[in-house]
Amino acid sequence: MQVPSPEKTPYRQLHQHGRLGDLLVIHLINTLLRWVTLNIYHFWAKTRIREYLWSHQSFEDDRFEYTGRGGELLVGFLNAALAMIGLLALAALIFTGTAPSVDPLLVGLGAAVYLAGNLLAAAAGYSARGYLLSRTRWRSIRFGQTGSAANFALRSVGLGLLTLITLGLLWPIRRHYLLGYKINNTRFGSTPFAYGGDGRDLYAWFLLSYLLTIPTLGLIWFWYMARDTAYVASRTRLGGLRFEIDYTGAQLLGLRLGNLLITILTFGLGYPWALLRNFRFLFAHLRLEGEIDYERILQSQEETPRSGEGLAEIFGMSGSFLGLGRV
Repeated sequence: MQVPSPEKTPYRQLHQHGRLGDLLVIHLINTLLRWVTLNIYHFWAKTRIREYLWSHQSFEDDRFEYTGRGGELLVGFLNAALAMIGLLALAALIFTGTAPSVDPLLVGLGAAVYLAGNLLAAAAGYSARGYLLSRTRWRSIRFGQTGSAANFALRSVGLGLLTLITLGLLWPIRRHYLLGYKINNTRFGSTPFAYGGDGRDLYAWFLLSYLLTIPTLGLIWFWYMARDTAYVASRTRLGGLRFEIDYTGAQLLGLRLGNLLITILTFGLGYPWALLRNFRFLFAHLRLEGEIDYERILQSQEETPRSGEGLAEIFGMSGSFLGLGRV
């Protein structure tokens, strides 16, 4: 008598319903208004793209919602710009007031400015991620991020210096340590995400890629990135939900080459096409299994940022969503 095999747990997927024609019209209007307003409209243009993409992606037949505002992004940028101008003015004052013959002091001041810039960039990226999450909702429940941008920046820069000293050999340890800090501080309402990954699990693959970088002209890293992404998904949880990503290095390489050709052949006007390809590619390979008790999820009581992204705009880091590029 044949024993029936256990049924496999059904998986669920996210879906992107956006249409290229719609997004292209939005992009062209945004581009025109950027020119007319000397790029001041940039913040509202970014918001319009996000509103369209979020409202056209769904999970379990419910759409997402983006609640950010262009004015919030502008205020955040202006506040950050004033802070950066003050920092640069102080650095210029110190340098010009220092005797040229005091070389060690100049070197120390240069190192301090470089270190401060890296700290600000790391903090900016973490804060921008928090803003984006806080303005994302599903079933009226918002995502959020706890933790400290300053603590993240100190960890990022400290481990970055160690990675530099080891000629990059500490990179996977640093990546997954920082990734753990971000994911473990991510919330969907009152329910936290959890990440249990460790860069040491991937170290053999990283070392192989490291050694084969020159012989493969760097292409080996597409296969490493695919393996790394699959590993991250498998070690991430949201309550009873488990994640799985199954694309290959060849598929990732094809996506990136296709996007590059689109960008070159359309002189940048094909950006919406590349953006949609990124979302559809990820959602086609991302699977969610397990259950989560939605009735027990409460709205987050964490205070949300009042302005958006700021420093991340200055450092060119704002709006990265799931590694898909800036939106």
